[in-house]
Amino acid sequence: MSSRQGYVVVDVETTGFSPAKGDQICEIALVSLDAEGTTVDEWHSLINPRRGTGAVHVHGITGAMVARAPVIEEVLDEVWGRIAGRVLVAHNTSFDLRFLRVLPESHWLTETLCTQKLAPDFIPGGKWTLAACCERAGIPLSGAHAALVDARATAELLRFYLRQGVSWGRELDRAAQTPDWRPSGRPQRPALRR
Repeated sequence: MSSRQGYVVVDVETTGFSPAKGDQICEIALVSLDAEGTTVDEWHSLINPRRGTGAVHVHGITGAMVARAPVIEEVLDEVWGRIAGRVLVAHNTSFDLRFLRVLPESHWLTETLCTQKLAPDFIPGGKWTLAACCERAGIPLSGAHAALVDARATAELLRFYLRQGVSWGRELDRAAQTPDWRPSGRPQRPALRR
């Protein structure tokens, strides 16, 4: 078993809904958890999307905030080094994966869990947004649509599921079998926080 075995919760804020139409990540957060769900590490950064930041009224990220931020290629080693060997978790995983899969390192994404798709089994009834799920599970969520805030809330939701006695041992074992991340060789820059 890999010493990295566990989960990594990801949340991205984006310029829009479609990477196929040119939308980009403008903020990313990763919260690493061990196999029992204890947080072991957090990392986040604003990302310069090389275009307007989109729905500022939703995520609060302005062009001025990302002007000096790294572009996504300049943090890829950090991002993928934290994902490799762990089960990737997100709320509405398909959205986050749409943006992560456009990156060349997407083959490292081997195992995923979606807290939104799992919600009906653990907190039935109602809407399945992150805010609605957190409310029904008794998880505080203040400042939604900031990547680190949402990633922390999603991690809490995963812990809520784990406390119900569920286990994703097979997924953890499969994820732990992925090779270690090899640096891309691209110049890298440190994260830029809000």
